[in-house]
Amino acid sequence: MAGLYRLYHDKHNPPPDFSHISFHGKTIVITGATSGLGFEASLKFLQQGVSSLIISSRDHARGQQAKNELENRAGRVGVVTVLPLDMSSFQSVVEFASRVNSELNGRKLDVVVLNAGIMHRDYTLTEDGWEDTLQVNTLSTALLAGLLLPTLQQQSNNEVVAESDVPHLVIVSSGTAVRVRQKDLLPPSSFSSSSSSSSPSHALLEYITQPSTRQKYEISKLFLEYTSRCMAEQTINPNGSLNVIINTVKPGLCASALGRQYTAHWYERWAAGVFNWLFARSAEVGGRVVVSACVQGYESHGRMWKGDGLFE
Repeated sequence: MAGLYRLYHDKHNPPPDFSHISFHGKTIVITGATSGLGFEASLKFLQQGVSSLIISSRDHARGQQAKNELENRAGRVGVVTVLPLDMSSFQSVVEFASRVNSELNGRKLDVVVLNAGIMHRDYTLTEDGWEDTLQVNTLSTALLAGLLLPTLQQQSNNEVVAESDVPHLVIVSSGTAVRVRQKDLLPPSSFSSSSSSSSPSHALLEYITQPSTRQKYEISKLFLEYTSRCMAEQTINPNGSLNVIINTVKPGLCASALGRQYTAHWYERWAAGVFNWLFARSAEVGGRVVVSACVQGYESHGRMWKGDGLFE
């Protein structure tokens, strides 16, 4: 009941909208921007003056449709660029990062928002051999973060910049990450003895990618928290200064298409509709939380932002 009360409270007490912040002159990359939170965050970036917005899409037609709608609603044309990206493919992630660098053509990259994520009902393996939720939410997100991080750091490595101009790497996480228990991460002895991996961390990933493992979405977000915090620690300069701010963001429960596989039947759609009506924030509110994470200061480095403060 405490969890439901918290959801109800969050829905009826939305965080502030940072609409007064200007992104004029900035270049922003955001994944998963064709719908839901990513679309709403992209719209806010445009409305708040971003000079160049690069969005990703698995499907070309859907990406162009999102671009047209974003520019029409914002009343700005020629600002959005759509690049192909399939987070279920490591090769596609590498190619996307390369295309981003080509598109920049030497320009500074100011903000990267890694928002693309999935919540599968059915067990699906990618061509790379990983369970799809784990690959999209954790492995590909970590890979893309690592590939774009040098570009984010490049400009501020060469000059002293104000805190407000320090590049940001923002990774969309979830409050469900903190609900994972230690026993959920312990492979049974039968699996541990049969695993061919000599690395404990790789053996854990092999276990999580098995069909029998539960809470794949929650665990994928927990791993993402570990990854972002490790990256944050490694990007602190010897003198304690920062030339990039890395944080994660918890938008809260929002009505979106993330859990669409769980509404295949009419009674599931009805139940989801009632639940969202009672407890879910709108995608617009989720979008404002994501945007606000992009302007947090040094104190947010390596931590989770939740819209009205840092998660303790």
